[in-house]
Amino acid sequence: MPATRFRFRRTADFTALRLGRAVLGYLALVTSIITMAPFRFQWTPAHGLTNIWNWSDLVMNVLMFVPFGFVYQLTRPRGAPPDWPRVVILGAALSGTIETLQLFSPTRYTSLLDLATNTAGAALGAWAFTRLARHLEDDTAVQSLALELPLMGLVYQLIPLCWLIGLGSEGGARRIFVLPVAAFAGAILGTVHAAYLAPSRNRSGYQDRRWLVALALGWVIVAVVPGARGDIDLICAGATLTVGIALLRSIATTRDLAASAHRRFELPTLRLVLPLFAAYLALSSLWPLDAVTPTWHWIIALAPAQVELTQPVVYRLLEHVAAFTLAGYVIAEFHGRDARGLREAAPRVAVWAGGISLLLEVARGWYPDTGASVLLWMFTVVAALFGGWLYLLQRDHVRALVERRRLLASLAAAKAGVARAA
Repeated sequence: MPATRFRFRRTADFTALRLGRAVLGYLALVTSIITMAPFRFQWTPAHGLTNIWNWSDLVMNVLMFVPFGFVYQLTRPRGAPPDWPRVVILGAALSGTIETLQLFSPTRYTSLLDLATNTAGAALGAWAFTRLARHLEDDTAVQSLALELPLMGLVYQLIPLCWLIGLGSEGGARRIFVLPVAAFAGAILGTVHAAYLAPSRNRSGYQDRRWLVALALGWVIVAVVPGARGDIDLICAGATLTVGIALLRSIATTRDLAASAHRRFELPTLRLVLPLFAAYLALSSLWPLDAVTPTWHWIIALAPAQVELTQPVVYRLLEHVAAFTLAGYVIAEFHGRDARGLREAAPRVAVWAGGISLLLEVARGWYPDTGASVLLWMFTVVAALFGGWLYLLQRDHVRALVERRRLLASLAAAKAGVARAA
């Protein structure tokens, strides 16, 4: 029996490792594209180290690496202490690679301060996860605000999406698209709080919701602050929207759970936020709305020949692709619950995401600065398949955790039976 118990513990740890590595890889890819765009390199170093810095870049460097340390801790065996040396090495290795490559880019600069702040951000993320785990861990099969919950996977994916919205907006009105993303995150945080955290604590509702407010504000700091690019009004609006919707969803979900024993809240929550996400996806893809021309055209490349692939253009293209990672995740959660693996779920995800993306590309064909791009459509389908794969990884991890809980409960019952017999 001890060997069986060890096996199931290792099974859950393995699924956590696979899931964490996939999310870390996704975050590393997005961050690398953000810091390398527009990908103009030369064979010899374009410059040396710089000591130029400002407070905005310093804050961005820290906050953009917080998710790395946070997610890395999710790959650790449950209850294991933080592995600070590896967290620091992870942050330093990724940042060092980026800074080294930037030596060969005329449009980028390399700084040891960037290396230090990126590494500090990764360590801060690991510390934040450790602090949260001490307060939120209970005896349920799934930790309430870990990556282990399928719905919470969307909250983590919304973080780089907020960054890309801000970076691609060039300080214009397009930055307001951060707000529907913030509302999306608030709705999920509030629902998860009520369904997993609040019922398991012998505390007042006020005390429970204080934690919810703190967690929502933490998400705002990591996601909305970089996405708002210093716009204080937008940061305040995003914080108000995230916290307010989180509280409303927590209250509504608590009442629903009290009125019914039915605890399946994932799909109702997705149906609630899906119109919001659909509106964001359509508006962000077709912005600005008054740029329509009577001539429709299509291209194979990512952008028409007359459009230079500057940093903001690359960021907007990446934002569009990242949005379809979320779309694929949501589609898989709607339709892939019974699929045994990606091979069964992939056709459904590809058909739905490919159809939605095709409609958007047809509409973009009337925009001279975008056109209907075949290559961009292909990227969105691949991104959706990756999002569907992430969902399946999370589903498998939840199943491993549930099985571990069942096994531990049977072991406890067996021990109690032996004790009573003795």
